[in-house]
Amino acid sequence: MEITQPLTTLLIANGIVIFGALVQTATGMGFGMIAAPLLALVSLEFVPGPMLFVNLFLSLIMLGDGRANVVSREIALLLPTILLGTVMGAAIVMLVPTDTLGVVFALLILVAVAVTVFARALALTSRNLVVCGVAVGVMGTATGIPGAPLVVLYQNETIEKTRPTMALVFTFSYMSSLVALAFAGAFSVSLAVLGLLMLPGLIVGYVAGKQIRGYMSKAMGRMLMLGISSTGAILLLIKSI
Repeated sequence: MEITQPLTTLLIANGIVIFGALVQTATGMGFGMIAAPLLALVSLEFVPGPMLFVNLFLSLIMLGDGRANVVSREIALLLPTILLGTVMGAAIVMLVPTDTLGVVFALLILVAVAVTVFARALALTSRNLVVCGVAVGVMGTATGIPGAPLVVLYQNETIEKTRPTMALVFTFSYMSSLVALAFAGAFSVSLAVLGLLMLPGLIVGYVAGKQIRGYMSKAMGRMLMLGISSTGAILLLIKSI
């Protein structure tokens, strides 16, 4: 697929990535839910592959922060089930007709928002970790937003634990999703290049997010994330219809 995005569009996309990276760096979550609907409004070419690819770099950077707070038992249950969900998500991408992609994408984002808002916090039991892992794989591959199930599971955990745990889960989820999307014909070298063109915005957002970590609470990040993602998804739905 040839990349045809003009410079102005790439600048807008980088601006979106700056804000998403800033919120995720400061709070441990938020990039996908902020960036996915806004990037899709700009062009569906940016999602999910290029967005996942550029966010992979952020997760790798954040993975080095607070690794001692990651709980091995939780990760051991999440990672294998993410693979199962990833295969299911790739099947969804393959089956959705191109002309309805915007509508389906917007609806899935709204589902992610609804889960984040209305689902009560779950206990970190083995069963809940398995269900969450599958949901992360499906949502991450189909929409680029693996975080909604994790928000439900980890919303009562400390930010010191949440940030590195989510970075590890996101890294694994993004890698597996990109491989699955490539097999499904929805990710290519040219789309990877498109993702790299958003890397400057990611770096700026990460640096800014590090500076405001002490000022942005998880509640503030959650409010921004939900408000922007729901508004963006509704606008995308209207545009697609």
